[in-house]
Amino acid sequence: MADMNRIPFPHLKDDFASDPRVSFSKLDGKWILEDDDGSEWEFDEDLDKWVPSLDEALLQQQREAYAVAGVDETEPAHALKKRKKEHVNGGEDASGSKQKKSRKDEQPKPERKNTAVYVTSLPLNTTVEEVSSVFSRCGVIAEAMETGAPRIKLYTDEQGDFKGDALIVYFRPESVSLAIQMLDDTDFRFGETGPAGKMRVKEADFSYKKQQEAPAKTSAKEKKKLIKNLQKLNNKLADWDDDDPSVLPDTGSKFDKVVILKHMFTLEELVEDPAAILDIKEDIRDECSKLGEVTNVVLFDKEEDGIASIRFGNAEAAKACVRLMAGRHFDGRIVEAYIADGSEKFKKTSEKKKGMFDYDDDEGDEEEKRLDEFGAWLEQDHGDAS
Repeated sequence: MADMNRIPFPHLKDDFASDPRVSFSKLDGKWILEDDDGSEWEFDEDLDKWVPSLDEALLQQQREAYAVAGVDETEPAHALKKRKKEHVNGGEDASGSKQKKSRKDEQPKPERKNTAVYVTSLPLNTTVEEVSSVFSRCGVIAEAMETGAPRIKLYTDEQGDFKGDALIVYFRPESVSLAIQMLDDTDFRFGETGPAGKMRVKEADFSYKKQQEAPAKTSAKEKKKLIKNLQKLNNKLADWDDDDPSVLPDTGSKFDKVVILKHMFTLEELVEDPAAILDIKEDIRDECSKLGEVTNVVLFDKEEDGIASIRFGNAEAAKACVRLMAGRHFDGRIVEAYIADGSEKFKKTSEKKKGMFDYDDDEGDEEEKRLDEFGAWLEQDHGDAS
């Protein structure tokens, strides 16, 4: 029976370099994989799969058993033609002629894909735990082999104070593009601007760290530790995928496009500044518009939990919003985010449908649009008259 805990062999060449079991043999021009049970495999280019490495001693026994007198089985079949060509060209021997590299030698070793992002304009009191909480929404963060701590580095100035820059290393390269798409040019803490404005997220530049030669071979003990860590991260990746809202099935309900956010404001701040409700709505719309079309934002200003709803143009954008917003910090509060199911009954100040859950119609937005257009018409008419 197959070992359920056995890590599957990588099938894409892009993944070879990131698997600690795999190394490239320059001598043979082949990818070699040493499994946890000690068995050795090599990647067959023609079959496009891993095959067991042949035992050299067994091969030699077979050669001797089927040897033909006067024939060297180890000599390449094209050697005779090569010598004939050399003789025609003036009798140059192998040492005097310029050797051509084999086709395999000419094939460059695939570069390791970047799995890290570099972040700037983080709040100066940011912690590693908070960075991990925000950026783990985009994928599993790699861990230090010795300590198991997330591979996150906060950069400090000469005085040792955090300067707002960080490096986050993910387990999989796909997380890099997702982090840039979802988090670049956003607030690290929703509604709180960083020291240089919005948080910026970009692919980390590791060009200065690229190895020109093959890395030193790891010991058996280190390799086992690497494999164990790889298994742990693979398990985390499976758990992360299970929790991802994007994998939830669509119900076909109109509420699939609606996200409920809690703890976006307090009733006290709305009493102190009634205009704050417009600023909060604008912040929410700006933050979520990068995920997809936002068709409506409603703040329920009679709810103690500071509830807002966002309706998107499609369900995929709504799911991405849940991934982005759940657990985010907003003015010292932790945001809750989930897809609406239609059973919610939230209260807000409104002459229409008081106490009802009214984010499933466009009447409010249409009325607001008509008022804006009417106001613009009045201003234009007044300007022409003057």
